[in-house]
Amino acid sequence: MAIDRDLVARVCERLADGQSLRGACREEGVKAPTFLDWVEQDEDVAERYARARATGAEVEFERLREIVEEEPPADMQGKVDSGWVAWKRMQVDTFKWQLAKKRPERYGDRIEQHHSGSVGLSIAIDLGRKA
Repeated sequence: MAIDRDLVARVCERLADGQSLRGACREEGVKAPTFLDWVEQDEDVAERYARARATGAEVEFERLREIVEEEPPADMQGKVDSGWVAWKRMQVDTFKWQLAKKRPERYGDRIEQHHSGSVGLSIAIDLGRKA
């Protein structure tokens, strides 16, 4: 199938809005493997796809903030449903995990290693040995 540039633009727009690749492709009427083949075949498509994914991650980060800031519903006694709280916690954890996998340089855990002390090196040369 030849690359349909208009279709690529529409899928990338959906990706930039935070939609999944499968969802965006399904709504635009193209199979995700076909779209990914286009990404591999064409450098311009690959660049557009990468930019859309990066933008989509930023949108997902903002969505994460909205989830966290949502006020919990309370019952008549003013109590919050613990099931709702667990569901929200799962949503937050899932978004955090996805963002860390998609953009580890920006949203992944930072691991720093520090070395202190010294390293010693001993060299023993056997001058008495003949070849």
